Amino acid sequence: MQIIIKVLKGQDCSLDVTSSTTIYQIKQEIEKKLNIPLSAQKILILGRTLNDDQPISAYPNIKDGTKLNLIVIKQDLKDIIHRSFRKYYNENQSAQLTKEFMMDFDKKLKEFSLDDIERIAEQQIP
Repeated sequence: MQIIIKVLKGQDCSLDVTSSTTIYQIKQEIEKKLNIPLSAQKILILGRTLNDDQPISAYPNIKDGTKLNLIVIKQDLKDIIHRSFRKYYNENQSAQLTKEFMMDFDKKLKEFSLDDIERIAEQQIP
């Protein structure tokens, strides 16, 4: 069967699924097709969040042609850095590197003056 993923404030995407396809597998397909990280996805039907471990058959409202809503959760810098480290390191190493990166980032950010921040902002505005 085919379902439609409606990205709030974004594009639609259709996926071919079976009744045994899990919500997690749907999220993996969305990540491939729309480049939205798994951790940033929240899939809803009728205002109800779908559980990653459940197959489509666990939701009787999902039929051929059903539209599911996808909310993209805004990630903070720490999540983005951690996800980047996970591409090259195991989970423990990634967590430690992320912690060290964020401590260094916070330290350097505190050293900035208001003038430094204003100068950077002006450089970013065309």
